[in-house]
Amino acid sequence: MAVIWGVAFVATKIGLESFSPPQLTALRFLIAAGPVLVLARPPLSWAMLLAIGATLFAGQFLFQFFAIAHGMPPGLASLLVQTQALFTILFAAVALREAPTGRQLTGVAAAFTGLGLILLTVGHDLSVAGFGLGIGSAISWAVGNVLFKRVGSVEMVTFVAWLSLVPPLPALALDGPAALPRAFASASWLGLAAVLYLGLGATVLAYAIWGKLLRRYPAATVAPFALLVPFVGGYSSSLVFGERFRGLRLAGMALVLLGLGVIVLPWPRASVRHGARTDALATPMAVSLASRADAPGVIDLIGRVYAEYGFVYDPRVEVPDLLRFAQHYEPPRGAFFVVRDGHRVVGSVGVERLDGGGAELHRLYLDATLRGHGTGRALVDAVLDWCRAQEISRLILWSDTRFDQAHRLYTRMGFQRTGERTLPDDLNQTREYGFERPV
Repeated sequence: MAVIWGVAFVATKIGLESFSPPQLTALRFLIAAGPVLVLARPPLSWAMLLAIGATLFAGQFLFQFFAIAHGMPPGLASLLVQTQALFTILFAAVALREAPTGRQLTGVAAAFTGLGLILLTVGHDLSVAGFGLGIGSAISWAVGNVLFKRVGSVEMVTFVAWLSLVPPLPALALDGPAALPRAFASASWLGLAAVLYLGLGATVLAYAIWGKLLRRYPAATVAPFALLVPFVGGYSSSLVFGERFRGLRLAGMALVLLGLGVIVLPWPRASVRHGARTDALATPMAVSLASRADAPGVIDLIGRVYAEYGFVYDPRVEVPDLLRFAQHYEPPRGAFFVVRDGHRVVGSVGVERLDGGGAELHRLYLDATLRGHGTGRALVDAVLDWCRAQEISRLILWSDTRFDQAHRLYTRMGFQRTGERTLPDDLNQTREYGFERPV
Protein backbone atom coordinates (compact mmCIF):
# COMPACT_ATOMS: atom_id res chain seq x y z
CA MET A 1 0.00 0.00 0.00
CA ALA A 2 2.80 2.42 0.91
CA VAL A 3 4.66 1.64 -2.31
CA ILE A 4 1.54 2.12 -4.43
CA TRP A 5 0.78 5.49 -2.85
CA GLY A 6 4.42 6.62 -2.91
CA VAL A 7 4.84 5.92 -6.62
CA ALA A 8 1.53 7.71 -7.28
CA PHE A 9 3.31 11.07 -6.85
CA VAL A 10 5.61 10.21 -9.75
CA ALA A 11 2.59 9.08 -11.80
CA THR A 12 0.91 12.40 -11.00
CA LYS A 13 3.87 14.40 -12.33
CA ILE A 14 3.85 12.29 -15.51
CA GLY A 15 0.07 12.61 -15.90
CA LEU A 16 0.25 16.40 -15.56
CA GLU A 17 2.39 16.55 -18.72
CA SER A 18 -0.72 15.50 -20.70
CA PHE A 19 -3.60 16.75 -18.52
CA SER A 20 -4.39 19.78 -16.41
CA PRO A 21 -4.86 19.26 -12.63
CA PRO A 22 -8.70 19.33 -12.89
CA GLN A 23 -8.65 16.92 -15.85
CA LEU A 24 -6.33 14.49 -14.07
CA THR A 25 -8.56 14.64 -10.96
CA ALA A 26 -11.68 13.98 -13.02
CA LEU A 27 -10.14 11.04 -14.88
CA ARG A 28 -8.72 9.45 -11.74
CA PHE A 29 -12.09 9.38 -10.01
CA LEU A 30 -14.19 8.54 -13.08
CA ILE A 31 -12.14 5.33 -13.23
CA ALA A 32 -12.39 4.76 -9.46
CA ALA A 33 -16.17 5.28 -9.51
CA GLY A 34 -16.72 2.37 -11.92
CA PRO A 35 -17.74 -0.14 -9.20
CA VAL A 36 -20.85 1.93 -8.30
CA LEU A 37 -22.52 0.19 -11.23
CA VAL A 38 -22.65 -3.01 -9.17
CA LEU A 39 -22.27 -1.78 -5.57
CA ALA A 40 -25.14 -0.38 -3.49
CA ARG A 41 -24.71 3.03 -1.87
CA PRO A 42 -23.25 2.78 1.65
CA PRO A 43 -25.68 3.50 4.52
CA LEU A 44 -25.08 7.23 4.94
CA SER A 45 -26.88 10.35 3.80
CA TRP A 46 -26.17 12.08 0.50
CA ALA A 47 -25.16 15.20 2.43
CA MET A 48 -22.47 13.31 4.35
CA LEU A 49 -21.32 11.49 1.21
CA LEU A 50 -20.96 14.79 -0.65
CA ALA A 51 -19.18 16.49 2.25
CA ILE A 52 -16.63 13.70 2.66
CA GLY A 53 -16.14 13.33 -1.11
CA ALA A 54 -15.60 17.08 -1.49
CA THR A 55 -12.87 17.19 1.18
CA LEU A 56 -11.28 13.73 1.39
CA PHE A 57 -11.06 13.34 -2.41
CA ALA A 58 -11.93 16.42 -4.47
CA GLY A 59 -10.21 19.04 -2.31
CA GLN A 60 -7.24 16.88 -1.38
CA PHE A 61 -6.32 15.89 -4.93
CA LEU A 62 -7.21 19.13 -6.72
CA PHE A 63 -4.92 21.02 -4.32
CA GLN A 64 -2.25 18.30 -4.58
CA PHE A 65 -2.28 18.21 -8.40
CA PHE A 66 -2.24 22.02 -8.66
CA ALA A 67 0.67 22.07 -6.18
CA ILE A 68 2.77 19.71 -8.31
CA ALA A 69 1.81 21.66 -11.45
CA HIS A 70 2.94 24.90 -9.76
CA GLY A 71 6.42 23.93 -8.63
CA MET A 72 6.01 21.38 -5.84
CA PRO A 73 8.52 18.52 -6.40
CA PRO A 74 6.72 15.14 -6.20
CA GLY A 75 8.96 13.75 -3.45
CA LEU A 76 8.39 16.78 -1.25
CA ALA A 77 4.66 16.64 -2.03
CA SER A 78 4.53 13.05 -0.76
CA LEU A 79 5.76 14.33 2.60
CA LEU A 80 3.69 17.51 2.86
CA VAL A 81 0.35 15.79 2.31
CA GLN A 82 1.12 13.50 5.27
CA THR A 83 0.90 16.56 7.50
CA GLN A 84 -2.85 15.88 7.35
CA ALA A 85 -2.19 14.04 10.64
CA LEU A 86 -1.25 17.35 12.30
CA PHE A 87 -4.31 19.19 11.03
CA THR A 88 -6.57 16.25 11.88
CA ILE A 89 -5.48 16.49 15.51
CA LEU A 90 -6.16 20.24 15.57
CA PHE A 91 -9.54 20.01 13.84
CA ALA A 92 -10.66 17.04 15.95
CA ALA A 93 -9.85 19.05 19.08
CA VAL A 94 -12.21 21.80 17.88
CA ALA A 95 -14.98 19.85 16.13
CA LEU A 96 -15.03 16.62 18.15
CA ARG A 97 -13.65 18.00 21.43
CA GLU A 98 -10.88 15.39 21.38
CA ALA A 99 -8.18 16.97 23.54
CA PRO A 100 -4.69 16.18 22.12
CA THR A 101 -2.24 14.35 24.35
CA GLY A 102 1.08 15.82 25.39
CA ARG A 103 2.87 13.49 22.98
CA GLN A 104 0.65 14.60 20.09
CA LEU A 105 1.33 18.27 20.87
CA THR A 106 5.07 17.56 20.92
CA GLY A 107 4.81 15.87 17.52
CA VAL A 108 2.75 18.74 16.11
CA ALA A 109 5.32 21.29 17.32
CA ALA A 110 8.23 19.35 15.78
CA ALA A 111 6.44 18.89 12.47
CA PHE A 112 5.39 22.54 12.18
CA THR A 113 9.00 23.56 12.90
CA GLY A 114 10.02 21.33 10.00
CA LEU A 115 7.42 22.95 7.76
CA GLY A 116 8.93 26.33 8.65
CA LEU A 117 12.37 25.13 7.53
CA ILE A 118 10.95 23.79 4.27
CA LEU A 119 9.23 27.14 3.64
CA LEU A 120 12.63 28.82 3.91
CA THR A 121 13.75 26.83 0.85
CA VAL A 122 11.21 28.51 -1.45
CA GLY A 123 12.86 29.35 -4.75
CA HIS A 124 14.58 27.27 -7.44
CA ASP A 125 12.40 24.12 -7.51
CA LEU A 126 9.78 25.15 -4.90
CA SER A 127 7.35 28.04 -5.29
CA VAL A 128 5.26 29.75 -2.62
CA ALA A 129 2.13 28.77 -4.55
CA GLY A 130 3.21 25.15 -4.72
CA PHE A 131 3.94 25.04 -0.99
CA GLY A 132 0.63 26.70 -0.11
CA LEU A 133 -1.36 24.39 -2.38
CA GLY A 134 0.40 21.37 -0.86
CA ILE A 135 -0.61 22.48 2.63
CA GLY A 136 -4.14 23.08 1.31
CA SER A 137 -4.24 19.44 0.19
CA ALA A 138 -3.29 18.29 3.70
CA ILE A 139 -5.90 20.57 5.29
CA SER A 140 -8.67 19.31 3.00
CA TRP A 141 -7.68 15.70 3.79
CA ALA A 142 -7.79 16.48 7.52
CA VAL A 143 -11.29 17.97 7.28
CA GLY A 144 -12.37 14.81 5.45
CA ASN A 145 -10.85 12.70 8.24
CA VAL A 146 -12.88 14.52 10.88
CA LEU A 147 -16.07 14.05 8.85
CA PHE A 148 -15.20 10.39 8.29
CA LYS A 149 -14.97 9.86 12.07
CA ARG A 150 -18.71 10.56 12.21
CA VAL A 151 -19.39 7.58 9.94
CA GLY A 152 -19.90 4.12 11.37
CA SER A 153 -18.22 0.99 10.05
CA VAL A 154 -18.41 0.82 6.25
CA GLU A 155 -17.02 -1.48 3.56
CA MET A 156 -14.05 0.46 2.17
CA VAL A 157 -14.25 -0.49 -1.53
CA THR A 158 -17.93 0.48 -1.68
CA PHE A 159 -17.28 3.68 0.27
CA VAL A 160 -14.38 4.75 -1.97
CA ALA A 161 -16.33 4.00 -5.16
CA TRP A 162 -19.28 6.16 -4.13
CA LEU A 163 -17.05 8.96 -2.84
CA SER A 164 -15.35 8.92 -6.25
CA LEU A 165 -18.56 10.18 -7.85
CA VAL A 166 -18.04 13.57 -6.18
CA PRO A 167 -14.71 14.96 -7.59
CA PRO A 168 -15.39 14.77 -11.37
CA LEU A 169 -18.13 17.43 -11.42
CA PRO A 170 -16.24 20.27 -9.66
CA ALA A 171 -13.04 19.25 -11.47
CA LEU A 172 -14.66 19.39 -14.92
CA ALA A 173 -16.34 22.68 -14.03
CA LEU A 174 -12.92 24.30 -13.57
CA ASP A 175 -11.73 23.52 -17.10
CA GLY A 176 -15.02 22.96 -18.88
CA PRO A 177 -16.11 19.48 -20.01
CA ALA A 178 -15.16 20.14 -23.66
CA ALA A 179 -11.46 20.43 -22.77
CA LEU A 180 -11.16 16.87 -21.45
CA PRO A 181 -11.82 14.99 -24.74
CA ARG A 182 -9.25 17.18 -26.55
CA ALA A 183 -6.64 16.53 -23.87
CA PHE A 184 -7.41 12.83 -23.89
CA ALA A 185 -7.01 12.62 -27.67
CA SER A 186 -3.59 14.29 -27.62
CA ALA A 187 -2.25 12.57 -24.46
CA SER A 188 0.91 10.48 -24.60
CA TRP A 189 0.82 6.78 -23.77
CA LEU A 190 2.73 7.58 -20.57
CA GLY A 191 0.06 10.09 -19.59
CA LEU A 192 -2.70 7.55 -20.18
CA ALA A 193 -0.78 4.91 -18.22
CA ALA A 194 -0.43 7.39 -15.34
CA VAL A 195 -4.20 7.97 -15.34
CA LEU A 196 -4.87 4.23 -15.16
CA TYR A 197 -2.34 3.83 -12.37
CA LEU A 198 -3.90 6.64 -10.33
CA GLY A 199 -7.47 5.43 -10.87
CA LEU A 200 -7.08 1.66 -10.57
CA GLY A 201 -3.88 1.30 -8.54
CA ALA A 202 -3.65 4.28 -6.21
CA THR A 203 -7.40 4.56 -5.60
CA VAL A 204 -9.32 1.28 -6.07
CA LEU A 205 -6.55 -1.21 -5.20
CA ALA A 206 -4.72 0.79 -2.51
CA TYR A 207 -7.89 1.72 -0.62
CA ALA A 208 -9.09 -1.88 -0.84
CA ILE A 209 -5.81 -2.99 0.78
CA TRP A 210 -6.09 -0.22 3.37
CA GLY A 211 -9.66 -1.21 4.26
CA LYS A 212 -8.73 -4.89 4.57
CA LEU A 213 -5.81 -4.04 6.84
CA LEU A 214 -8.00 -1.87 9.07
CA ARG A 215 -10.58 -4.66 9.38
CA ARG A 216 -7.94 -7.25 10.28
CA TYR A 217 -5.63 -5.20 12.55
CA PRO A 218 -6.00 -2.30 15.03
CA ALA A 219 -5.73 1.14 13.41
CA ALA A 220 -2.68 1.94 15.54
CA THR A 221 -0.88 -1.03 13.99
CA VAL A 222 -1.74 -0.04 10.41
CA ALA A 223 -1.42 3.76 10.51
CA PRO A 224 2.39 3.94 11.03
CA PHE A 225 2.95 2.27 7.64
CA ALA A 226 1.72 5.49 5.99
CA LEU A 227 5.02 7.01 7.17
CA LEU A 228 6.73 4.91 4.47
CA VAL A 229 4.90 6.81 1.71
CA PRO A 230 7.25 9.87 1.77
CA PHE A 231 10.31 7.59 1.61
CA VAL A 232 8.93 5.78 -1.44
CA GLY A 233 7.76 9.05 -3.01
CA GLY A 234 11.08 10.81 -2.45
CA TYR A 235 13.21 7.90 -3.66
CA SER A 236 11.11 7.22 -6.77
CA SER A 237 11.07 10.93 -7.65
CA SER A 238 14.86 11.09 -7.32
CA LEU A 239 15.19 8.11 -9.70
CA VAL A 240 12.74 9.39 -12.32
CA PHE A 241 13.12 13.18 -12.14
CA GLY A 242 16.46 13.62 -10.39
CA GLU A 243 14.86 15.35 -7.38
CA ARG A 244 17.44 16.13 -4.67
CA PHE A 245 17.05 16.95 -0.97
CA ARG A 246 19.81 19.03 0.53
CA GLY A 247 20.61 21.01 3.65
CA LEU A 248 17.77 23.02 5.10
CA ARG A 249 15.02 21.19 3.19
CA LEU A 250 16.31 17.79 4.27
CA ALA A 251 16.41 18.97 7.89
CA GLY A 252 12.85 20.26 7.60
CA MET A 253 11.63 17.01 6.07
CA ALA A 254 13.35 15.04 8.83
CA LEU A 255 11.62 17.16 11.49
CA VAL A 256 8.23 16.67 9.84
CA LEU A 257 8.77 12.90 9.74
CA LEU A 258 9.97 12.93 13.34
CA GLY A 259 6.84 14.81 14.42
CA LEU A 260 4.58 12.43 12.52
CA GLY A 261 6.40 9.47 14.05
CA VAL A 262 5.94 10.85 17.56
CA ILE A 263 2.21 11.17 16.87
CA VAL A 264 1.39 7.83 15.25
CA LEU A 265 3.98 5.28 16.36
CA PRO A 266 3.09 3.09 19.39
CA TRP A 267 5.85 4.29 21.72
CA PRO A 268 6.32 2.21 24.90
CA ARG A 269 5.72 3.69 28.33
CA ALA A 270 8.47 3.65 30.92
CA SER A 271 6.23 1.79 33.34
CA VAL A 272 2.67 0.61 33.87
CA ARG A 273 0.68 1.23 37.00
CA HIS A 274 0.11 -1.48 39.59
CA GLY A 275 3.29 -3.36 38.71
CA ALA A 276 2.26 -4.47 35.23
CA ARG A 277 4.94 -5.31 32.68
CA THR A 278 6.38 -2.86 30.16
CA ASP A 279 5.85 -3.99 26.56
CA ALA A 280 7.89 -2.24 23.88
CA LEU A 281 5.48 -3.45 21.21
CA ALA A 282 2.26 -2.55 23.05
CA THR A 283 -0.49 -1.36 20.70
CA PRO A 284 -4.27 -1.18 20.98
CA MET A 285 -5.79 -4.64 20.58
CA ALA A 286 -8.64 -5.42 18.21
CA VAL A 287 -12.14 -4.47 19.38
CA SER A 288 -14.99 -6.80 18.43
CA LEU A 289 -18.75 -6.84 18.90
CA ALA A 290 -19.76 -9.04 21.85
CA SER A 291 -22.70 -11.37 22.41
CA ARG A 292 -24.37 -12.76 25.52
CA ALA A 293 -21.85 -15.64 25.41
CA ASP A 294 -19.16 -13.08 26.38
CA ALA A 295 -21.01 -11.94 29.53
CA PRO A 296 -19.26 -14.46 31.89
CA GLY A 297 -15.86 -13.34 30.60
CA VAL A 298 -16.77 -9.68 31.18
CA ILE A 299 -18.00 -10.49 34.70
CA ASP A 300 -14.65 -12.19 35.41
CA LEU A 301 -12.74 -9.16 34.01
CA ILE A 302 -14.63 -6.75 36.26
CA GLY A 303 -13.97 -9.07 39.20
CA ARG A 304 -10.23 -8.83 38.54
CA VAL A 305 -10.39 -5.02 38.47
CA TYR A 306 -12.45 -4.93 41.66
CA ALA A 307 -9.88 -7.18 43.37
CA GLU A 308 -7.12 -4.83 42.19
CA TYR A 309 -8.83 -1.93 43.99
CA GLY A 310 -9.86 -4.00 47.02
CA PHE A 311 -13.58 -3.66 46.29
CA VAL A 312 -16.29 -6.07 47.44
CA TYR A 313 -17.62 -7.90 44.37
CA ASP A 314 -21.04 -9.54 44.15
CA PRO A 315 -22.03 -9.69 40.44
CA ARG A 316 -25.74 -9.85 41.31
CA VAL A 317 -25.41 -6.45 42.97
CA GLU A 318 -22.59 -4.78 41.02
CA VAL A 319 -23.32 -5.89 37.41
CA PRO A 320 -26.97 -6.97 37.17
CA ASP A 321 -27.12 -5.68 33.57
CA LEU A 322 -24.61 -8.33 32.48
CA LEU A 323 -26.79 -11.04 33.97
CA ARG A 324 -29.60 -9.74 31.72
CA PHE A 325 -27.35 -9.04 28.72
CA ALA A 326 -29.99 -9.26 25.98
CA GLN A 327 -32.29 -6.81 27.73
CA HIS A 328 -29.61 -4.11 27.84
CA TYR A 329 -27.08 -4.71 25.05
CA GLU A 330 -28.71 -6.47 22.10
CA PRO A 331 -30.27 -4.53 19.18
CA PRO A 332 -32.07 -2.25 19.12
CA ARG A 333 -31.50 -1.45 22.79
CA GLY A 334 -27.71 -1.23 22.74
CA ALA A 335 -24.39 -2.85 21.92
CA PHE A 336 -21.41 -4.32 23.74
CA PHE A 337 -17.76 -4.54 22.67
CA VAL A 338 -14.87 -6.60 24.02
CA VAL A 339 -11.14 -7.07 23.56
CA ARG A 340 -9.90 -10.66 23.74
CA ASP A 341 -6.48 -12.15 24.43
CA GLY A 342 -7.04 -15.60 23.00
CA HIS A 343 -10.30 -16.77 24.57
CA ARG A 344 -10.00 -14.46 27.59
CA VAL A 345 -11.88 -11.15 27.76
CA VAL A 346 -9.36 -8.46 28.77
CA GLY A 347 -11.32 -5.31 27.88
CA SER A 348 -14.99 -4.31 27.71
CA VAL A 349 -17.45 -1.51 27.16
CA GLY A 350 -21.21 -1.31 26.66
CA VAL A 351 -23.67 1.29 25.42
CA GLU A 352 -27.41 1.50 26.04
CA ARG A 353 -30.03 3.79 24.55
CA LEU A 354 -31.71 6.42 26.70
CA ASP A 355 -34.94 8.28 26.13
CA GLY A 356 -34.57 11.62 24.33
CA GLY A 357 -31.99 10.61 21.71
CA GLY A 358 -29.09 9.92 24.05
CA ALA A 359 -27.15 6.88 25.19
CA GLU A 360 -25.12 5.84 28.23
CA LEU A 361 -21.71 4.19 28.24
CA HIS A 362 -21.29 1.31 30.70
CA ARG A 363 -18.68 -1.19 31.88
CA LEU A 364 -15.45 0.27 30.50
CA TYR A 365 -12.87 -2.03 32.08
CA LEU A 366 -9.35 -3.13 31.10
CA ASP A 367 -6.83 -5.49 32.59
CA ALA A 368 -3.95 -3.51 34.08
CA THR A 369 -1.41 -4.49 31.39
CA LEU A 370 -3.52 -2.83 28.67
CA ARG A 371 -4.05 0.55 30.27
CA GLY A 372 -2.31 3.54 28.76
CA HIS A 373 -1.66 1.96 25.34
CA GLY A 374 -4.74 3.14 23.41
CA THR A 375 -7.07 0.17 23.96
CA GLY A 376 -9.41 2.17 26.19
CA ARG A 377 -9.65 4.89 23.54
CA ALA A 378 -10.38 2.23 20.89
CA LEU A 379 -13.24 0.86 23.01
CA VAL A 380 -14.75 4.32 23.53
CA ASP A 381 -14.34 5.04 19.80
CA ALA A 382 -16.33 1.87 19.07
CA VAL A 383 -19.16 3.20 21.24
CA LEU A 384 -19.04 6.61 19.53
CA ASP A 385 -19.10 4.98 16.08
CA TRP A 386 -22.15 2.93 17.10
CA CYS A 387 -23.89 6.06 18.40
CA ARG A 388 -23.24 7.92 15.15
CA ALA A 389 -24.56 5.04 13.09
CA GLN A 390 -27.70 5.06 15.27
CA GLU A 391 -28.01 8.88 14.97
CA ILE A 392 -27.66 9.30 18.74
CA SER A 393 -26.83 12.89 19.64
CA ARG A 394 -25.20 12.70 23.10
CA LEU A 395 -23.35 10.17 25.23
CA ILE A 396 -23.20 10.16 29.02
CA LEU A 397 -21.47 7.99 31.61
CA TRP A 398 -20.85 7.65 35.33
CA SER A 399 -17.46 6.60 36.67
CA ASP A 400 -16.18 5.79 40.17
CA THR A 401 -14.23 8.75 41.53
CA ARG A 402 -11.26 6.42 42.19
CA PHE A 403 -10.77 5.53 38.50
CA ASP A 404 -8.60 8.58 37.82
CA GLN A 405 -6.84 7.07 34.78
CA ALA A 406 -10.21 6.53 33.09
CA HIS A 407 -11.18 10.13 33.88
CA ARG A 408 -8.09 11.41 32.06
CA LEU A 409 -9.06 9.32 29.04
CA TYR A 410 -12.60 10.71 29.04
CA THR A 411 -11.31 14.27 29.25
CA ARG A 412 -8.87 13.75 26.37
CA MET A 413 -11.73 12.35 24.29
CA GLY A 414 -13.89 15.43 24.72
CA PHE A 415 -16.10 14.50 27.69
CA GLN A 416 -17.01 17.20 30.20
CA ARG A 417 -17.63 16.63 33.91
CA THR A 418 -21.31 17.20 34.67
CA GLY A 419 -21.77 16.34 38.32
CA GLU A 420 -21.24 13.87 41.13
CA ARG A 421 -23.41 11.35 42.94
CA THR A 422 -23.20 8.86 45.80
CA LEU A 423 -24.73 5.40 45.42
CA PRO A 424 -26.97 4.69 48.45
CA ASP A 425 -26.34 1.58 50.57
CA ASP A 426 -23.33 0.61 48.46
CA LEU A 427 -20.87 -1.82 50.07
CA ASN A 428 -17.93 -0.11 48.37
CA GLN A 429 -19.03 3.43 49.41
CA THR A 430 -19.08 4.41 45.76
CA ARG A 431 -19.11 8.01 44.61
CA GLU A 432 -19.24 8.66 40.88
CA TYR A 433 -18.45 11.54 38.53
CA GLY A 434 -20.79 12.22 35.60
CA PHE A 435 -19.39 12.87 32.12
CA GLU A 436 -21.06 13.90 28.86
CA ARG A 437 -20.13 14.81 25.28
CA PRO A 438 -22.00 15.35 22.02
CA VAL A 439 -21.68 12.49 19.56
